[in-house]
Amino acid sequence: MRYKNVLLVTDLREDSDIVASRAKCMLDSPDAKLRVLHVMEETVLTAGYEIVPIIPLNNNEDEIISGARAKMQELLARHNIIADDAHVETALSTRRGILDYCNKIKPDLIVIGRHVRTGLASLLGATADDILPGVNCDVLVVKLGEPV
Repeated sequence: MRYKNVLLVTDLREDSDIVASRAKCMLDSPDAKLRVLHVMEETVLTAGYEIVPIIPLNNNEDEIISGARAKMQELLARHNIIADDAHVETALSTRRGILDYCNKIKPDLIVIGRHVRTGLASLLGATADDILPGVNCDVLVVKLGEPV
């Protein structure tokens, strides 16, 4: 099967290069499109039934997003990848941001990394595990080395 609409989800950590190289390998068709997504979780304050986003006082949100975009472009350049879209999304959770973006672009393959989790981190779960029940496409989960 040839994938025409591939979504690379990245957390922009050091090992994102591994996931990007796997995504590039999946682009075996000249008309395949690659989109890249990085989700930044919004900082929120809950008060009773209301959820209020907190505006960072010492960092401008635009600066944070443009920094993430710059890191994303560096990642793509290192692998000589031309993306049809490189998007930074803000969402209440990484899972929600990925699922909302997937509903918008309808990928036929998602490429995402998964870190080994140990100790308390293993109780929280991994984003790759969280999105699986909510997507309607193939998912390539790339196992990443160092535990988080």
